[in-house]
Amino acid sequence: MKKILFACLFLIFTTHINAQCNEGFMPSGFINFSDTNGDLHTLNNYLYSGKIVVLDFYLLTCGSCMASSPCIESLYQNYGQNNGDVIVLAMDVGDGESTDEVAIEWVEEHGMPNVPNFSQMGGTQNTPSFWGQFYGGCGENGGFAQSYVLRANLCCGDQSAINYELGCSAYCGDNSCCIYDENETPPLQGITYAHQGGVIDCAEITNHIDNLLMQMLDVENSTNLKNKNIVKTINILGKPVKESNNKILFDIYNDGTVIKKILLQ
Repeated sequence: MKKILFACLFLIFTTHINAQCNEGFMPSGFINFSDTNGDLHTLNNYLYSGKIVVLDFYLLTCGSCMASSPCIESLYQNYGQNNGDVIVLAMDVGDGESTDEVAIEWVEEHGMPNVPNFSQMGGTQNTPSFWGQFYGGCGENGGFAQSYVLRANLCCGDQSAINYELGCSAYCGDNSCCIYDENETPPLQGITYAHQGGVIDCAEITNHIDNLLMQMLDVENSTNLKNKNIVKTINILGKPVKESNNKILFDIYNDGTVIKKILLQ
């Protein structure tokens, strides 16, 4: 059931995304783009280190962008201020030529003061390098506000992967889990969520990120257990037992770790 649920979720997101991005589009990385604080960011460095990346594109005159800004700020705050598994970035992609000062003033006024923010000084508009080709491949096809969630493009198609039974059709290292129909070619794009037009649904994007994090946790747990063997199983009194229903048991592994489990009828 878990495998079916994850696969269904992934197929829904993929269908939603393909309708809004150029056919065959793959997110490429902006390289050493400077935010308004002078810090450098490279998209693919984040992706290939196993991070989930939230990209928010805004216009200075966009009301929906203004209304969506507090949500983007909350994602930044609630998921570790870019110090954990989720990276949140905001980018001005309007028709003007905003400066860093203009972009800073905008995010402070509309409730997104702490998210790493990029003015149009970070790239040249209408060129292949503008935001690493991402905006040209996806953003120009939709309205604003726009927000995307990306994961690493690491689908290897190995159905013998250790976490295959967890719902992952491929596992390629760095906690990257790729889910797809076994009868189809593995997906090539790393976009898992796209919002284009109107105020973003904060609960929806939050739930999506939470689901991705749970998948990462499943992969990590499976990876950690791959080379471990259960030495014995004991009950709460420390006595060795055979598994049965309605008991609290503890599996003891050959590396000394102990995992508690509850068996229900």
